[in-house]
Amino acid sequence: MLKGKTSTGFEYEISDEALGDWEVTEALVDIDDGKYSAAVKVLRLLLGADQTKKLKEHCRDKENGRVTQKAMFSELADILKGSDSKDDKEKNA
Repeated sequence: MLKGKTSTGFEYEISDEALGDWEVTEALVDIDDGKYSAAVKVLRLLLGADQTKKLKEHCRDKENGRVTQKAMFSELADILKGSDSKDDKEKNA
């Protein structure tokens, strides 16, 4: 289980199964290939429906009620950095 917090304070948990899920890898490759809509799938696969909903609420603009792509991509990047640092720690252990 990976527990983390993004730079904006969103706390999340990712199961070990989700971290090793091949479909997450496929979706990340899609993002790398320019198919940015795959980010939605990555978040759902990593966080599940409930945490993804909480993340959207965390990113919701208080003034206009919108959830920007920029905010969601930034959070996803923070989450992926958190999972990378866990993998690095395990490799170096």
